[in-house]
Amino acid sequence: MPMVIRWDEKYRFVAESREHQVIIDQPVKGGGTNLGMSPVELFIASLGGCVVYYAAHYMERNHIPAQGLRVEADWGFEKSPYRVSRIKNIIHLSPGFPDDKHDQLLAVCKGCTIHHTLAHEPVLEYEIRQG
Repeated sequence: MPMVIRWDEKYRFVAESREHQVIIDQPVKGGGTNLGMSPVELFIASLGGCVVYYAAHYMERNHIPAQGLRVEADWGFEKSPYRVSRIKNIIHLSPGFPDDKHDQLLAVCKGCTIHHTLAHEPVLEYEIRQG
């Protein structure tokens, strides 16, 4: 599945996939223009977006209203090597969500594609081409 991430200006890039574009940038204090999320923020948003999608799909299948559904994500870093070392996703549900469905919903959310990708380390390949 192809995606192109191209340089735009200084530390700003544009990711293109299908007919969509996402600006990737750094905050001003990091030398960027702050017109988009940083790569790490997009990484965290990818997991949170996957989790909230799986939750919404579960709720739709079980005829549970999704109003108020949101995921709040937090993360921490380690330094050797510098990386995201902890990600916490808090799934906020509407007050009417059935208590007896919490465990099922959590299992469904942990089944999202991004969660599985992180839990089962993918093969990362790099290649340099000129021109």
